[in-house]
Amino acid sequence: MSTLANVLVVLLVLGLVLRRQLTAQRINEARMYTLPVVLVIIGIVQGGLVDHAHLAVSAGLLAVEVVVGLLLGAMRAATMRLWREPDGSLWRQGGGLTLASWVVSVAVRIGLMGVGYAFGVHTGSGNVLAFLGVSLLAQYAIIDVRSRSLPARRTGVNVAA
Repeated sequence: MSTLANVLVVLLVLGLVLRRQLTAQRINEARMYTLPVVLVIIGIVQGGLVDHAHLAVSAGLLAVEVVVGLLLGAMRAATMRLWREPDGSLWRQGGGLTLASWVVSVAVRIGLMGVGYAFGVHTGSGNVLAFLGVSLLAQYAIIDVRSRSLPARRTGVNVAA
């Protein structure tokens, strides 16, 4: 896949994720980890996670990217409003802070790419998808943990049999 095509795929995925995170969405708890896992797998399969010409530096940078991705995902998870409907379904909605945290995430990712280029490290596009996947995995894991303490919303209707 060409670099331009990869950039377009990443932008498309990011746009879809942002749209979904800024509107009220029911979370399918059985499948909430599907997209992040798929992104990580695609990123790994595409390759280019490390630059073999600069193995030590690029491996170190990859480790930093994983940690930063986890932290940024945790930050975004903290900005999400979560609730359960009376049927027990889990819902989420992000707001202005969620959007701001996505802007920070993108800026940090661009900064990390710049650091890599400054050291002569050239990784493949799989790196970007894997970073997004790791970040979303952390976000969803924290949302999952936070959601476990949410009671179903009461409707005031007595349904005793």
